Amino acid sequence: MTDAKPEAKPEPNLPPTHDSHGDSRRVLEENQIDHDQLRSKLQGKFKDIVTEFKQTIIKTDRENILAALGVLKNDPELAYVMITDITAVDNMRRPDFEPERRFTLIHTVYSPKHRKRVRLETDVPEGDPRAPSAGEHYMGAPWIEREVYDMFGITFDGHPNLKRVLLPEYYEHHPLRKDYPLTGRGERDNFVRAEEMG
Repeated sequence: MTDAKPEAKPEPNLPPTHDSHGDSRRVLEENQIDHDQLRSKLQGKFKDIVTEFKQTIIKTDRENILAALGVLKNDPELAYVMITDITAVDNMRRPDFEPERRFTLIHTVYSPKHRKRVRLETDVPEGDPRAPSAGEHYMGAPWIEREVYDMFGITFDGHPNLKRVLLPEYYEHHPLRKDYPLTGRGERDNFVRAEEMG
């Protein structure tokens, strides 16, 4: 009788873990933005540049949105040529709420060349919820702006076709505003059904 050891099983061919994955370093480097370079390039078209939750945020006002986006996109050393998102935040329930800062409009742009991403944040007042359309710099922007208009009621000056994209045109409210009740105002029961539209 021999003490034969069982054959060792071959190591499974598993995908690499997050720590060893080749892209994990790229994800980390994406957030390493040279703030001094941004300040130099933007030359006064911003109020502040900060890092929050490992993301670089350029804070600006409405009058400088298009100028700042133009620099971010067209400067070859920056080359943020892709807009990946436009959204907003309703600050109504914040303890430090002020009507002049009712909404924060957020543009997220990406540079495939440098693999970097930055956010442009702009305060939008309660009494005048509007901003310029980014369509002159980014062809995809008007479509995303329609969703922000639909959900938050922020209008975009210069937009080629600003209308609702998720809710019916006759809908009167903007559901992502903090003063809109979670269960609605009864209008959901009165939506026109598809079969009623012919």
